[in-house]
Amino acid sequence: VLGSFVPLVMFLVWNGVILAAVEPGSGTGADPLDTLRVSGGSALSAGVLVFSLSAIITSFIGFVVALTDFFKDALRPQGEGAASTVSLREELFSVENLRDFGLTLLPPLAIACFDPSLFFQAIDKAGAFGVSMLFGFLPAWMALA
Repeated sequence: VLGSFVPLVMFLVWNGVILAAVEPGSGTGADPLDTLRVSGGSALSAGVLVFSLSAIITSFIGFVVALTDFFKDALRPQGEGAASTVSLREELFSVENLRDFGLTLLPPLAIACFDPSLFFQAIDKAGAFGVSMLFGFLPAWMALA
């Protein structure tokens, strides 16, 4: 229970701070973080920056670890076990590990270099699809099951 309560409190405090910093009717489409940075002073601005960067970095680390592990499992030859006797240094710089990191990082990098706006378009589509599935279809399917 405590493990769920702490993130809930952090989420509620963060939303309260954001909502309190933006004046009602101050304009639609205004970025509440910009308003918070301007109104709060340098310490709050630095805190918002650190919090935002921490959220991005931890999401990126989770994505890289999960996808490289997926490629390691998916591209392992048939019959080869997961246990290995190589040293950590040999494993980090192995051809397979470099392949997995390349498959994880190079396609998004190539797409971002080709057209940086594609990322935001993909996030919009994924968000709309995910939210409609999560709150639209899944409850109905669960009720039918």
